[in-house]
Amino acid sequence: MHKPSWFRDGQTLIVNAKTCGINKDGHEQYIVNPDTGIRSNSDIDDDLAECCDLVKSGDFSRKEVFFYVTSRIVESSSYVPKYFDHKTLEGIEELSKNNKGFTLKSLGQLKKEKKLLLFGGHGSPSSDQRLGEIPYIKVSDLRAGHVNINPTNMVPLALAKKFWGDDTSGLQAYDLVSPERASKNIGEFCVLMPGQENSVLTKEVIVVRTNTDLFDQFYLLWALTLKEVVAQWERIVFMQTNREDVGKRMHEILIPIPESRELADKLSFQFRDYYQSLEKARRIFVDSIEHSSFSHHIHLGE
Repeated sequence: MHKPSWFRDGQTLIVNAKTCGINKDGHEQYIVNPDTGIRSNSDIDDDLAECCDLVKSGDFSRKEVFFYVTSRIVESSSYVPKYFDHKTLEGIEELSKNNKGFTLKSLGQLKKEKKLLLFGGHGSPSSDQRLGEIPYIKVSDLRAGHVNINPTNMVPLALAKKFWGDDTSGLQAYDLVSPERASKNIGEFCVLMPGQENSVLTKEVIVVRTNTDLFDQFYLLWALTLKEVVAQWERIVFMQTNREDVGKRMHEILIPIPESRELADKLSFQFRDYYQSLEKARRIFVDSIEHSSFSHHIHLGE
C-alpha cells in the first residue's frame, strides 16, 4: 500500500482549516477585507487548499496542520478536526498560571463533585398552544446576558405543568441559561431574573446552577464570560446536519475555581451589583405599572 511522504505510524494528520472555498450555499467564497468589509471579486478564501499544498511539499508550519495520536481519536469517537486543536485551551491555562488563587476544573468535574448542577430545558410547545399566561422561552429570547420574555409566546398553566413534570418549573432566580444547539451563541450565558422562574424553557438550552458555598451564581457568570473560557466553545460546538450542537462535550469546558469565597465575591462584585441593581429597578417598574390606571402590553416577570 502506498504511503505518502507525510505519513507517520500511529498518528493522524489533521488539517483544521477554517475555510474551503465554498460557502454554506454551495457558492464560491471570496476573501473579505477585514478592515473594509469589501469582498474580493477574484480571490477565493480556501485555507484547506493552501494547507494541503503545503503538506504535499513537506511544509507543516501552518498552525492549522498538526498530528494527533490515532488511538486517542478513535477513543473519542469525535472525527472533527477542530476538536483536537487544543490551541483554544492555551488562554485558560495561561490565565490560571498567571493568577494566584485559582485551580482549573471542567464543568463535568464540578458536576461529578456535585458542586454544579447542569440540566436542559423543559420542551417546546407548538405555536398554536401559545395562548396562555406562562412565558415560553426560545433560544432567540436569550440575548446579551438577559432572558427576554416575548408576550406573544405564552402558554396555559396546565400545559406548562405538563412540560415541567411538576407544579413548578424547577428554575431559580439567577440561573444561567445558554443555547445548547441551533444557535451561533452557544456558550453565551444569560441570567434568569427574579420573577422569571415560572417559565417553560425550550429543550435546546443548558441551565447552570452552583451547588456549593465556595462561589455563587455571579461568580459563575464572571467565570463563564471570561474570553479565555468562551474561546473553548469553538472547539466543542459541532454542526449536526445544518445546526450547531454541543451535547455532553460542554462538560469539557474549563473554568477557574477560586481558593476562597472571599476571592470569588471580590472578583464578581460588579456582576452581582449590576444584576441586583437591575432587579431593584425592575421591581419598582413592575409595581408602578401594575398599580397604574392604564394597561400595558409588557412582560418583565412577576
